[in-house]
Order: sequence, then structure tokens, then C-alpha cells
Amino acid sequence: MRISVITPVLNENPWIGYSIMAALPYVHEFVYALDEKSNDGTRELLDYIRHRYAFEKLKVIEYPTFHPSNMKAYNGAFNLCIGQSTGDACWFLHPDMLITKWSDSKPGPLAWYTNVSSFAGDFQTKIVKGRCDKWKNIHAKKFGLHYAGGYGSQNEDFYHSAITGTSYRHFGTDFDKYPFEVANSGISVNHYCELKSYKRRLEKMRYCLRSQHPTLPEDILDKTAINHQRVTLEKSGSDGMTYEYEKSKESIPEIITKYEAEFSAFKKELVHG
Repeated sequence: MRISVITPVLNENPWIGYSIMAALPYVHEFVYALDEKSNDGTRELLDYIRHRYAFEKLKVIEYPTFHPSNMKAYNGAFNLCIGQSTGDACWFLHPDMLITKWSDSKPGPLAWYTNVSSFAGDFQTKIVKGRCDKWKNIHAKKFGLHYAGGYGSQNEDFYHSAITGTSYRHFGTDFDKYPFEVANSGISVNHYCELKSYKRRLEKMRYCLRSQHPTLPEDILDKTAINHQRVTLEKSGSDGMTYEYEKSKESIPEIITKYEAEFSAFKKELVHG
């Protein structure tokens, strides 16, 4: 089955190159909607990888904005990627996710989940409680596949309009509740979202909370974001959950050590976003 990686992108220079190189031998193509305000070297790095390694497998679409605070544009970026993809299925692979195990998914189901290991702070600290270890992020490109929902909101997901209509209900990892089969892809990834800078973690949490609580006063939103576990990397915080961490014997992935010197030449000081 041909899988198209689809992802809107804004300032993902530190990770996106490694994510591409880890997936390149396996996927059909990459289709990225690149925010025109991306200014950390992501654009230059993608251009370099396309000409040096990926060739026609990497498609970069200049997109005005997919900023999380603009839901119409945010959803539009995803749906543009879906529309431009040519594979049998679309895979929302975060730029900070690296494949650690690949398995060829067979046609039949409408969706597949990826097995996820999340890390916080460094490559040896694994989050074993508080983050999901399975994520439904691969979907067959048929029956009106589209993306909907605000950034970080409870109903942000892929939907098949011929099946789900205009009902946007997201069931998380309760895969049996979906009105279609959700299968195990057999693919495993490491997620390094919490290895990003404090500033980036805080920024993303503010956007997420604003989507979830649009009427929340700004001072309360800021306090909640600052004290969230995904920002502080502590065991507990403002979301009321308990996170648990354990030391892993995993080393820095080989794909990073192999390309770090080559890709670091494209990093720029982040101006915004």
C-alpha cells in the first residue's frame, strides 16, 4: 500500500530532516504545506533534501498560513495536503517523529494506528504515563477523507464524510468506537515533541488551550500553560494528570548522528512562530 506523509509545516528545522530521512525508504511521498512565514531554515533544508535525497518523493507547497489560531487556515493546510497526495493512504507524521520500526500495512481497514514512544527533555527520558502510546494517524484516502477541528481540541481528527457526515466525534484510543475498522499498522515511532525548547513548548500549549477553552481569560490561560506538564516536564501540573518518566537505554537515533552535521548548516535563528 502506498502511503503519503502529509503535514503542514511551520518552523520545524530542528527535526523535519531526520523525520524525512527515517521514512524515506518506506513511504510513497511527502506532501508538506509550508507556511510562508517559516523562517528558521526549514524551507532551505527541505529544498536541499529534495534535490539531494528525496527528489520527486518530496512535494513542498507554499501556503499562506496554517497557524493554529486560525482554524479555517489550519484545516485548509491539512486538506490541501490530502488533495495533493497520490498515495492510497495519508499519514499525518509529525516532523518531530522518527520511525523506529516499519511494517507494510495491507489495504482493507479505513484507518491504522501508529505505536508511539514519547520522550521529554532528552533522548533517554521516556514518558510512560500521561501521553498516548497509540495514535490513529494513517487513513485510507477515500470516502471523503478530510481533516477538521481546532488545534489540540477534542474533535481534531481525520474524518470520512461519506461515513461520518458532519458529525465530528473523536474517540482517542477507543478504536472500537469508530464507525470503521482501525488496525495496528505495525509501525513504531519515537516522538520528540518535549525535546523542543521551553519557549516552543509553551507557545504550543497556549495555542492548544485556547482551542480547548476559547473563553478562558488570558491570565488564567497563561498560568495554566506555564504550569502544564508538557511545558514544565514535571510529574504533575495544571491538567490534573500524573505523568511518569523512566530512564531508557536508548541512545541518540543513528539517523540524527548521521545527518546532524549536514543538516545543521541550514538552521537559522527563529524570528517568530
